Amino acid sequence: MILPLRIALLWHQHQPYYRKGNHFILPWVRLHAAKDYWDLPALAEQFPSLKQTINIVPSLLVQLDEYIRYGITDSIQELTLINACDLNRFQKTEILRLFFLCNYTTMIAPYARYNELYSYAQHNQQEAVESFTSQDWLDIQTWYNLTWIGELFKSNNSELQSLFEKTHFSEDDKVTVLAYHKHIISLIIPLMQKAVKENRLELSVTPFYHPIIPLLIDSRSALENMPDILLPVLAPQSVKDAQVQIERALAYCKDRLSIVPNGMWPSEGSISNETLSVFEQYNVKWIATDEKILFQSPGHHHQLDKYFPRKIGNLTCFFRDHALSDAIGFEYSSWEAQKASDDFIKRLKQIRLDLIQHYGEQSLQYAVVPIILDGENCWEYYQNNGLPFLRSLFHALISQDELHTITMSEGIQGSDFLEPLSSIKAGSWIHGNFSIWIGHSQDNAAWEMIAKARKILFNCGLDQKSPEWQKAYNHLLISEGSDWFWWYGDDHISANQSEFDELFRWNIEQIYLLIGHHIPDEVRQPIADKIEFADAELSSKEIIHTLFEKEYSGSAIHSVSEILSSIHICFHAASQLYTMNVHATDCIANNAAIEIYILTDQHKTLTAIWKDNYLQFDGFIPKLCGKGMHHIYFSLPDTLHIFQIRVQSINNTTSLQYPRSGNYVTLTL
Repeated sequence: MILPLRIALLWHQHQPYYRKGNHFILPWVRLHAAKDYWDLPALAEQFPSLKQTINIVPSLLVQLDEYIRYGITDSIQELTLINACDLNRFQKTEILRLFFLCNYTTMIAPYARYNELYSYAQHNQQEAVESFTSQDWLDIQTWYNLTWIGELFKSNNSELQSLFEKTHFSEDDKVTVLAYHKHIISLIIPLMQKAVKENRLELSVTPFYHPIIPLLIDSRSALENMPDILLPVLAPQSVKDAQVQIERALAYCKDRLSIVPNGMWPSEGSISNETLSVFEQYNVKWIATDEKILFQSPGHHHQLDKYFPRKIGNLTCFFRDHALSDAIGFEYSSWEAQKASDDFIKRLKQIRLDLIQHYGEQSLQYAVVPIILDGENCWEYYQNNGLPFLRSLFHALISQDELHTITMSEGIQGSDFLEPLSSIKAGSWIHGNFSIWIGHSQDNAAWEMIAKARKILFNCGLDQKSPEWQKAYNHLLISEGSDWFWWYGDDHISANQSEFDELFRWNIEQIYLLIGHHIPDEVRQPIADKIEFADAELSSKEIIHTLFEKEYSGSAIHSVSEILSSIHICFHAASQLYTMNVHATDCIANNAAIEIYILTDQHKTLTAIWKDNYLQFDGFIPKLCGKGMHHIYFSLPDTLHIFQIRVQSINNTTSLQYPRSGNYVTLTL
């Protein structure tokens, strides 16, 4: 009898709480619900022997209910519902800003009419505001919502298929698309509950508003991996808030879903020894984090040890296979679906052989390969929303004798193969530390704002059982969510950065209003600085084309192997020059090279190479260029009017091409 390798798939479904007053200021709950949150468990239903785990964040499910039960709407819905003939200039400008925030290659380019409108608006935004007809605006309103409907759902619906084939839409079509969004939302929770009852799915949970629990308990936990980091002067330091975030998450699952979760994926896989003690108080059986946390913790750890769940006190801890999880999340989207699936299975089989060789075949009874990643953000980078890849992968996983899928709880039995861990080093799945959420002046300003508001709330004299105090405390818990800090600092760029800042400060403001306290001036001032070049000559740039932007929306997708964060072609009014601006992520290594190839209409190739913070040009000498630790810019030749461009980034482990298709993209200046 062949002993199979056990595979534990965990999909993390997460959105922060976007509600401000009586509407959601961002649409990502609704849009990802329509595209991803139903499609994934519905596809798994076609493979009855496949087992997996979905980790849910209560702040996401609460919003699903608020869309359906209470009719709360988001900003995109509200702009969509305005009759196209009645749009004013501001609303039209907002539509052009917001209704193309999706992956161009997979969600705009396949639809000729949508692509036509996008292409014109990208190059002639002001003219589009003036010249687009009511039909043009109606088509944009409809297409943006239509393109967010999941591939699997639309494949089973003839009415939706006919809408995708239309050139022009009616006001009734627009309303129909939005109605389908709400219908899909209403199906999501019942579908997951059904899968749980059929023992095909386990539901785990994250603390209610997705806080970084180690930092909430003690900000000094960041020093364990970053001893030189600058901490905020004030921080919440609140075990109580951590307990409440966990208590409320577990209670929500019991009351709303009729389940008691066995396990938790801590927000961003963030753990510390103090955090584990708090989880233990609530009878949590298992948690999961990244393999890097294991390897940087005390003791000697073989590379294959990550495949064995470990006891830490009364908890069982799983360690995410970083490479395999990121392969689905960030790499396979540019592969042909079958080849990607074959590669994944090949790598799993090699792990099985390695385990047998190192520990013996009986070790397979205890080993688990945890594949843990976002269940929503990566799919828009795949053709057909990842459906061909997932179909191929799911079929392969249940067809191979050497492989067997399990839920996370079913993997607990392997936790006694290796000796328990006495302690772990605090960190998250990203870089093994907390640099995304603390240390930058903007992050620290937000933590200090929370700490001040918390101190005033707990000392305001109001009865803590009063409705006003409880509402204020809930706003405090919302403000502790990780997502606000994700967008502060210079780690990530988003078209919605100002909305995240606005929503964070609004929640802080509500604390003061509800307890009748004066609102400090700093709460009314934006925390996030504008992202600009330091050079005065480049301060008034206008982005005329985006070749690549890693964070284009409220999405929290993050690849630790991604080298570049954005590539823009800009026009600078002061110098009347066009420049190419390239921003890198923190992942750029000393030996990384950025190779830029420009093919002119005279079939000449111009190249620029950025390596070791040194810029080298071949075929032209720019009039203007500059560089910093994480960005370069250089002017394009005056004679360049129509050209093609491709960028390749290379470090010691990864080679990525931009655009992701690997082809040149044609630009006109």
